[in-house]
Amino acid sequence: MTAVNATVLAGPGAAEPPAVFVHGVLSWGTDDRYGFGNQRPLATHRRLILMDRRGHGESPDLEGPYRTDYAVDAEDIVALLGDGAHLVGHSYGGVAAMLAACTRPDLVRSLCLIQPGALRVAEDEPVVRDMLTRARASTATLPDDLTAADYLRLSTEPLGMPIPPADPERLRVAWTSMGERWR
Repeated sequence: MTAVNATVLAGPGAAEPPAVFVHGVLSWGTDDRYGFGNQRPLATHRRLILMDRRGHGESPDLEGPYRTDYAVDAEDIVALLGDGAHLVGHSYGGVAAMLAACTRPDLVRSLCLIQPGALRVAEDEPVVRDMLTRARASTATLPDDLTAADYLRLSTEPLGMPIPPADPERLRVAWTSMGERWR
């Protein structure tokens, strides 16, 4: 398996163990807009490892049936944990972080999850069931010829978020996100 890219940030005397950050969709590790790039100041106190999931940032694309896969991400995360680390995961990266923590709990010093997309476990709750029903319906109606630029717009504009520039890097992560493993 090809190693993923991880940016290591650490000021003089930064504390150990490190903190591994795993981004969500439409971003990469050092992305200031949706990733963890704005966490750079923490590196004066603790060594940070900002992971680029496969198909994102400087990491290679994923070979196989999916363009992004939380199970593959979890294996990559475990490799980045070294002898042990704090683990932070956001969105799709939060699901991978949970799986990595379940796989190797001995290596996870603490786990912080930010909006992990793991709602199926609570599907019996009416509000969660309603949200999942709406999300599945909206996904089922996406056109077959949806472009990465359209996906980028549809993933941000309806939420009231500014649409990020459709530069090659952002379009690559949008295309990757369009092929995510969701089960």
